[in-house]
Amino acid sequence: MPAPVEGWDTTSPLAEMSPKRAIQLDNWFPQAEYVELRKGFTRHRPTGVTDPVESLIVYSGAAGSKMFAVAGGDIYEVTAADTVGPTPDATITGLSNSRIQYVNFVGTGGQYAWCCNGAEAPFTYNGTVFALTPAITGITPEDVINVNIHKNRIWMVLTESTKVAYLDVDAIGGAATEFELGGLMSKGGYVMAMGTWSRDAGDGPDDYAVFATSRGQIIIYAGTDPDNAATWSLIGVFDLGAPLGRRCFRKVGSDLAIVSIDGCYPLSTALSLDRGAVERVAITKNIQRAMNDATRAYGDAFGWEVISYPKGNMAIINVPLVENVTQHQYVMNTLTGAWCRFTGQNANCWEVMDDRLFFGGNDGVVYEADVTGADYTGAFTAIMKTSFQYYGNRGAKKRWTMVQPLVTTNYAVAVNFLIDVDFKDTTTYSYLSTQGVQNGSLWGRMIWGRDVWSRGQFTLTDWLSTAALGQNAALKIRVDVPQDQESTRPSLVQVNGFNLTLETGEFI
Repeated sequence: MPAPVEGWDTTSPLAEMSPKRAIQLDNWFPQAEYVELRKGFTRHRPTGVTDPVESLIVYSGAAGSKMFAVAGGDIYEVTAADTVGPTPDATITGLSNSRIQYVNFVGTGGQYAWCCNGAEAPFTYNGTVFALTPAITGITPEDVINVNIHKNRIWMVLTESTKVAYLDVDAIGGAATEFELGGLMSKGGYVMAMGTWSRDAGDGPDDYAVFATSRGQIIIYAGTDPDNAATWSLIGVFDLGAPLGRRCFRKVGSDLAIVSIDGCYPLSTALSLDRGAVERVAITKNIQRAMNDATRAYGDAFGWEVISYPKGNMAIINVPLVENVTQHQYVMNTLTGAWCRFTGQNANCWEVMDDRLFFGGNDGVVYEADVTGADYTGAFTAIMKTSFQYYGNRGAKKRWTMVQPLVTTNYAVAVNFLIDVDFKDTTTYSYLSTQGVQNGSLWGRMIWGRDVWSRGQFTLTDWLSTAALGQNAALKIRVDVPQDQESTRPSLVQVNGFNLTLETGEFI
């Protein structure tokens, strides 16, 4: 029986699911050859307050990157790891909300992180200080709630408005020109967000300006200068699912991905289909039922966003279960398209800085993810349940007598195992021994002659007896990872597959 390298599947019928897919895949990440335990996270830096970190701002300048956390209406620099909270910025303080949308922009006078929140006037960071932008006229600056760069211009989405606005080329302030989209919005609502969709894998003449409305209409324009009808034209208006929040767009390669109540999908394929058929091309199609259930239950909560993490070959959809309290992540391997679910990482927002993955916690702390063998804030449990397989004649009874999970690890962890039959879901586990695997000591902390060296990776090949009886069976593995606030040693736990023995016949 192979490991479920094709990932989590909530769409296929249970009786027809591929043996390489899983009914449940929590905190296991599917690689091409095996399925591995997700890495943990460590504390990067607290803000010094207990308010949730609702935004992370990464400034990317010529001299390097800087990261800021926004919590409780204040901004804190959290570029460097530390155990002490920084002093909040004295210029931009007391914000009405901490939900910042921003872009990095090279404009007249330098490089900037250009930020807005729909309550205060937009502000910038130039690599040294935060400041209010030069005065913006022609609109109410406090209404700017979403921002995008298109054709060297800053475009602004206004709060609950059918209008957007744009500045002059290379300008970070000055006169803004309104652009009305209401006449194209046949379903009503307001403009939610804007993105840029490239058709040539980079910035170029065929880049499209994409506007998403709160009712799910996508309005697309092509051209360079919206002031000139000869160089600015409407491509079309398309009906899709309503976007989830202001952070619904994410640039992925040359494409533009949108997360909506219908799932997450690339515009390049979705726009050619009717809304009812979009699920077939969604990147979330293998987990569409879980995605639909989540959007119906939690679609109005703050925290939805999609982020690309190239170093880990991950695309991450943040799913807020309870706003500012509990979040899950639906995670895809970008090389194979296989999905899984991460739990225990209660993140309001995500960002990548210098190829490192960070999230803002509900406790006012910024964490770095995908780095350790355990979570800083508590233990987590990883559960894998394979698909049900008939192992031959579907109508025949089978008795599974022994199972050999092939688990490779370099760390002593509690590995628990069970076998379910006939589509049941039980929780009575057997213990898989990790005898022979010893935890090595950290360099610089071990005592010579007393502590043990790590043995490196070790494959567990124990056979476990079982008495499962039924027509089909699914295998389930649970690993309990304890809390670890000190060690940064990676913990390797990967499942390579299973060997089974069974009998077929009539059993009394």
